Amino acid sequence: MQPGRSWGRAWRDFAPVAAVLALCPVVALLAPGPAVALSHMRTLVDAERSLGLFFEPSMHQWVLARPPLLLAGQIGYVVAHIPVLLSVLVWVWVARPSAFRLVRDTVVATQAIALLGYVLVPTAPPRMIAGLGYEDVASLGTHGIERLLMSPYAAMPSGHAAFALVVAGTIFKLARPWPVRVLALLYPLAVLLEIMATGNHIWLDAVGGALTAAIGFATALALQRAPHLQVAPQIEG
Repeated sequence: MQPGRSWGRAWRDFAPVAAVLALCPVVALLAPGPAVALSHMRTLVDAERSLGLFFEPSMHQWVLARPPLLLAGQIGYVVAHIPVLLSVLVWVWVARPSAFRLVRDTVVATQAIALLGYVLVPTAPPRMIAGLGYEDVASLGTHGIERLLMSPYAAMPSGHAAFALVVAGTIFKLARPWPVRVLALLYPLAVLLEIMATGNHIWLDAVGGALTAAIGFATALALQRAPHLQVAPQIEG
């Protein structure tokens, strides 16, 4: 750990992130019955159909025919999302401390906005809609530990898409090796394909996630620029 950067400092810096992540089980407890959430997703599916762009079930069927690929996508969906985000935050804290506050506040604001959306407009994933071709994975995430940690009706906005953009933007802006920056730009695309192919989201959910990330970044930027909230800048080591 760099001089002057104690564990106490780390806790203070990361406490807001821990706080918004700790709200996920609370949102899970507040999740309503499925009727309203299913209705909201049907509305989104109808919107995509009206545009002639409802192609996600075909993607799922293609992946379903390749079980190892589907399993990899499902595991990645559950276990990779938060660790990747937190790893990038830790890297920024260690290697680019002057940028940490903006990145952290973007994460906090984005998560807070997404959670508010899940409470006010719960939306089921498309795989829960009967007749669309997702019946084999319809019940995933509706019971067990995953159900305790997150609402099963949190499709809109897509937090995976939102934080993939935050991660990509952070690495692209702050990393120096150009191959790393190029890979960062590919990350949101990989996440988009994963969330659609596994039946957890449609592309409109990802659009909602992108808007959520943009609002989160704008909020963090406004807070950083507010004179009464400014603190002495951190010095990169």
